[in-house]
Amino acid sequence: MNPQPSHPEAGLPSLVIKALQEGNCIQMVLSKPIKKKAAARRKVSIRPVLIRDKQHYQLSFTRGQQEVHENLLPGETIQRVEQLWEDLFLEGYLFTNEADYHLQKTNKGSVQLKKHAPTKAQPEQVTSHNRAKQYLIPEGVHCPFLEEIGVMSRNGKVKAAQYRKFRQINRYLEFINDIVAALPEDGTLRITDFGCGKSYLTFATHHFFTSILQRDVNITGLDLKRSVVEHCQQIAENLDCRGLSFKTGDIAAFQNEQGHCDLSISLHACDTATDAALAAAVQADASVILAVPCCQNEIYQQITSQSAEGLLKHGILKEKTAALLTDALRSQVLEICGYRTQVIEFIDTQHTPKNLLIKAVKRTAPLTDSDLQQAVEEYESLKTQFGIPAFALERSLGDHFKQLCQSAVKDSAG
Repeated sequence: MNPQPSHPEAGLPSLVIKALQEGNCIQMVLSKPIKKKAAARRKVSIRPVLIRDKQHYQLSFTRGQQEVHENLLPGETIQRVEQLWEDLFLEGYLFTNEADYHLQKTNKGSVQLKKHAPTKAQPEQVTSHNRAKQYLIPEGVHCPFLEEIGVMSRNGKVKAAQYRKFRQINRYLEFINDIVAALPEDGTLRITDFGCGKSYLTFATHHFFTSILQRDVNITGLDLKRSVVEHCQQIAENLDCRGLSFKTGDIAAFQNEQGHCDLSISLHACDTATDAALAAAVQADASVILAVPCCQNEIYQQITSQSAEGLLKHGILKEKTAALLTDALRSQVLEICGYRTQVIEFIDTQHTPKNLLIKAVKRTAPLTDSDLQQAVEEYESLKTQFGIPAFALERSLGDHFKQLCQSAVKDSAG
């Protein structure tokens, strides 16, 4: 047993990151949760799998009697493992061909890394994962809301024409499942779905928290179209969805009657409506924000860059660049506002080009002065690089965001 040098902060050691990047990880286990939460993971196992001949890692954890899996590309895996390690666990084990490693956080805020002789061998071929997927809402089991919206028959069979929607709903619930530990453990969960539309995923959210996790909820679905809202409200009443209601209204003018929001959702809110939803979530001090942006025209009208003229002179490339820049700016604004953000794939690109999900989890402690300064500098640098004088989310947040940026600049000057 050879102790390795401790790390100054309790982050994921670079040795672990390298093993995941280079495919040397045979297995990894995170254990010993920091907080004993009934809904939180007690242990997470990570192993390599092949999906459509591409290297992925499968993250597995148990909640109650149910085992849940999530398959991620190596880069996404590193982000997820870093977050899990930082927020939830005190101990970990990494198994490679060369050695086994034991990771343990110390009371002094460092990580002790111990090296042992290897005990596992890398299989000749990583397990193929093209077999049937286990869903949070399983096939063959009757689900009332899926029957009501026409996805499933009474006997639990998914209709052939609705299978893509069935997969999308379950993929969405995997993201919801992943952020449960960041939500309050007790009491009624306060959730707002901005621009809920036909509300397939609003009903899925209600089903997940009330039927699977047995939690009390107060969910509000907000949309501009009165006919759609009335239809969804009727479905909620037909299914006796307690704690679920729908309202007609504009996102930008919405006043959250509940004050604080535990979970904010905005899926395919058009153009700057996504920014209005993000701003409303930040102002309600949401614990978690999930947003899947739709069309993004504001930045397209402004974007210009001498260094990227060759990219922006083609309309379709300019459109894609503007969309990516918009989401990058949104993510950076959320970082400045005290969230840890990720931009990840929502569903397969073959289903829709609008497939990015912004996930933001409120940090337990505010950014340090130096981290806030860096976040503001990165944000301003992006705007300058692409000639963006104004941004909807920045305007929607108003004085609060302006003061955060000014304090960072003041600290830098001082």
